Amino acid sequence: MTPTIFALIVFAAGLLTSGAQVVQASVVLCLFGAAAAIELPALGGAMILPAVMFLPFLIGHAIAQRGMADCLKPLVYPNAGFWLLVTAVLGVASAALLPRLFAGDVLIRTVDRTGLFGIDYKLMPLGPVSTNLTQSAYALGSVGVFAATNALLSSPGRLAKFKSAGLLLAVLDCIAATYNAAELYGGAPKLLTYLRGTGFVIFDGGDLGGLVRISGTFAEASAFSSFTLPLFAFCATLWLHGVDSKKTGAMALALLGFLLISTSGTAYVSLAAYLLTAGALAAGFLLFDRKIPRPGALLSIAGIVIVATCLVVLLRPGLIDRVVDFFDATVLSKSQSSSGVDRGSSNTQAWSNFVDTHGIGVGLGSARASSFVLVLLSNLGVVGTLCYLAFLRAVMFGRSDASTSTDAAVVLAARQAVLANLICASVSGTVFDLGVMFYAFAAAACAVSMRAATTTKFAHA
Repeated sequence: MTPTIFALIVFAAGLLTSGAQVVQASVVLCLFGAAAAIELPALGGAMILPAVMFLPFLIGHAIAQRGMADCLKPLVYPNAGFWLLVTAVLGVASAALLPRLFAGDVLIRTVDRTGLFGIDYKLMPLGPVSTNLTQSAYALGSVGVFAATNALLSSPGRLAKFKSAGLLLAVLDCIAATYNAAELYGGAPKLLTYLRGTGFVIFDGGDLGGLVRISGTFAEASAFSSFTLPLFAFCATLWLHGVDSKKTGAMALALLGFLLISTSGTAYVSLAAYLLTAGALAAGFLLFDRKIPRPGALLSIAGIVIVATCLVVLLRPGLIDRVVDFFDATVLSKSQSSSGVDRGSSNTQAWSNFVDTHGIGVGLGSARASSFVLVLLSNLGVVGTLCYLAFLRAVMFGRSDASTSTDAAVVLAARQAVLANLICASVSGTVFDLGVMFYAFAAAACAVSMRAATTTKFAHA
């Protein structure tokens, strides 16, 4: 176990923060998604990320401020956390039992951290691997993140603080992306290298269609876009509902810009899928005579985009050909590239694992895929997947009794961020762990309903 400078930063943040600041610190530390607070050579170079290392401080503050009973309340049936806890328990049990039960009977694509070239993805007979341990730890950690964050955000006024933390994270993400662009295009010193741990395979830079891949503080453009799209959804939803319009609108526009220039196929496919989904939801609201926020602004933006596109087609027809070629390289022909072939092979093998085990799965952390849906099915089987879907249903469609318009907007924005994150994970997610920020957004999406349930209980007492 080897600590880094980030371990010192985490300890300082844990000791110096208090009140609502602990949630803000946890959120900000999520920016360092490729940094190591602690390196674990015994597990083949696996790393503990700063946001994960901060988890004991987050839980400790939650217990100190809200009490053990309130921290456990999100995990009680029928709350969302109950289904997440059940999924985690099933996952840990599956990681311990299924690789031994089906040992040698099926082949899996898994992560080998002891290969000659660092992390190696290879086909091998099913058996216990280091990722059974690490993914089990992350699964239990996700329960801690959700419960502690939910308890802390259930106090009046805390959702407004969470909104500020989300905006701060968005600003920092844009600053990092801007400096990354300066490194790649302007020859600025490569300082972001020091924010990336040696346990990651780094895909920094790389030219495609004259543009260099933007990865910010992350190991690759795909990871950057998967982190940035939920922040865009969060900020854009707040803007639509008139919450700090100037700040949230500016941040949504900046985040959208970085997604478009990231040259990540994950960014383009996920962004298109998210916008289509959001558009379909808005159309559904109209069909059921429900109002959508800022219809005039949305129509104006759509009109500007259409007019601008028509002008470009008329004035610079050659530019359209370049754009089409660029998106063909990043999206349409992606499946024919080496990474596309590898992802397709991983997904095919993951589905085979699900079928070969008769829907039971091969155990949490055993199999790698290139879609979160197939990760769930291949690792946790039918039962684990259904439990996780029950968690998502409770997060996305749970009761919302916000007492203020700001709280209501933050809940909706958090749900949109969860949706965007799930879309990204479905496009390119390789493991069960979706990160601390995903479960922080999920906790914010449920905070008002939990507060209402607590208030009702006390009212009847």
